[in-house]
Amino acid sequence: MQPTQKFEEDVAFVREAVEKRDRMQYNSIAIALLWAIINVAGYMVNDFRPETGRLYWPIATFIGFLISFWIAKRAMRARGIIRSGVRARYGWHWGSLFVVIPIAVFIALRHGLAMEPSVMNQFITLIVGVTCYLAGLHLDRRFLLPGIVHIVGAPAVDYLAPYPWTMVGLAIAASLIISALWMKPNEKTAL
Repeated sequence: MQPTQKFEEDVAFVREAVEKRDRMQYNSIAIALLWAIINVAGYMVNDFRPETGRLYWPIATFIGFLISFWIAKRAMRARGIIRSGVRARYGWHWGSLFVVIPIAVFIALRHGLAMEPSVMNQFITLIVGVTCYLAGLHLDRRFLLPGIVHIVGAPAVDYLAPYPWTMVGLAIAASLIISALWMKPNEKTAL
C-alpha cells in the first residue's frame, strides 16, 4: 500500500468518525425528556397537591437520577466510549444535590424560614438552577438554558397566576427539550 493511499484511508476514517459523532450528538434526548416529565409532574404537584410534594420530589429525583445514569451509561457503551471518569464527574455533580438540598432544608427549618412550603420550594428550585447552570459552564452547555429558567422561575412563582408552579415546570421542561434538540454539546464530555 502506498503512503498516499494509506493517508487517504486514514482521513476518510477520521471524517466518518466525526460525522458519526455529529449525528449522535443528541443521544441524551431521553434524559432531557425524563427530566422534563419529572419536572412538569412535580411542579403540578406543587400547585395542586403541595402536601404530596414532600414525598414526590425526593422519590422522583432519586429514581430519575438512577435512570439518567443508566441511560447515559448505555448510550456511551453504544458509542464505544468507556470513560468512567466522565460518568463519575456527572454523577458527583448531580449527586451533590442529594447533600446540598437536605442541608438547605435543615438550615431553613432550624431558623424558621421554611414555614411556607412554597418558599422552601423556591429555594430548592434556585439551588437546582444554580447546579444546572454550573453544569452548563463546566460539563455540557446544554444545561445553561434550563439552569437560567430554574433560576428565573424560582422568584417568578410569586408573580405568576393562577398556577405558578405548573407554568414554571412547563418552562423548565421546554428549556430541557429545546437545549437537548438544538444545542450541540461541548467537547467530548457530553453524554
